[in-house]
Amino acid sequence: MTDAFYITAAELADRGFDNTPDELMSHRHMIYSSPATLDFNSPGAKGFGVKRAGLAIPGSVMLLVAPGCCGRNTALLNELGYNERFFYLLLDDTDIVTGRHLTKIPKACKEVCDSLDYTPTAVMICITCVDALLGTDMERVCRKCEDETGVPTVPAYMYALTREKRLPPMAGVRKSVYSLLEPQKRISSECNIMGYFSHVHDDCELYDLLHSAGIKKVRELARCETIEQYHELSRANFNLVINPEARYAAQDLEKRLGIPFIELTRMYRIDKIHNQYRLLGRHWVLCSTTASTAARRSGQWRTSTENSVRCVLRWANV
Repeated sequence: MTDAFYITAAELADRGFDNTPDELMSHRHMIYSSPATLDFNSPGAKGFGVKRAGLAIPGSVMLLVAPGCCGRNTALLNELGYNERFFYLLLDDTDIVTGRHLTKIPKACKEVCDSLDYTPTAVMICITCVDALLGTDMERVCRKCEDETGVPTVPAYMYALTREKRLPPMAGVRKSVYSLLEPQKRISSECNIMGYFSHVHDDCELYDLLHSAGIKKVRELARCETIEQYHELSRANFNLVINPEARYAAQDLEKRLGIPFIELTRMYRIDKIHNQYRLLGRHWVLCSTTASTAARRSGQWRTSTENSVRCVLRWANV
C-alpha cells in the first residue's frame, strides 16, 4: 500500500462490525509502530507528561523554555488547575540558531518569582529538543537561576528525541522531582512507594501488606501537600519501586541518600503476584511475628483475588 487509508465515522458505521475494513484489522497484516508512539502522552488526554509531572513538588512553578509550537498544548492543563503555575519563555528563530536564550533564562526566573505573591518552593525549567540539539548544560543554567532568585531550580528535560534511549523523558523527570530531597535520619518503620505521579488506590493490598509487616508509615510523592511533607520522603528506610520508569530516580536516591530500593515487577497471574510478595518478605528485616502476619495477609489477599476473578468469569460466561 502506497496511499494512506482513511474512512469516516459515518462510513464505518454504515458498514457494520462484520464488514470492518482489513486496514483496521491489525491481525490481518503487519503494521509498524515505534515504541515512541505507544509511549506518547497527549496533554489532551490530561495524563502525566513531563510538564505536569515536573510540578509534582508541592508549591513549585515551571518555566517552559520552548518555541511556541511546543508550548501551545500546555494550555490544556489549565483545566486541571495548573494555570497559575506555568510560565513561558518563548523562543524565536534567532534564539534557536544562536542559543542566546540561555542568557534570558535566569532573568525570566527572577521575573517569575518577583511576580508571585509567595516564594515558590522550586522552579522547574522545562526545556525541549531545541536544547538537546544545542547541547545545553542545563545544570549550569539552573545554578545561575538559583543564584539569581535564591530558589532551588531543577531542570525537566522534555526531549522527545530520547524517548527510546536509555533514559527517556519520563524517567528523567522522576529523578528531577526527587532531586531536592536531602539526607536526614532514616526511620526503620517508614517506606516510600515510587512509580507513578498519582497515588496508589486506597484499597490496594500493598498498604495492608506493608502495615502487617511492621511498616507504620507509607509515603508517596502524590500524597504530599506541603514541601515539609515532601522532605519527609527522605526519612524512608527503603523505597518500593512499582514502575520501571522510577528505577533511575530510586538509584539516584540510593546513591545520594543511602536509601535502598526494592523493585516489584508488574505481573498479572495471581500465583506470580503472590510469589513476588513472598520473595519481598524475605528482604524485610522483621521480627517473626510481623513476618508471619504479612505472609498470612498475602495469602488472604490471594484467596480474595482468586474468588473475585472466578465471579467475573462466571458473570461473563467464560
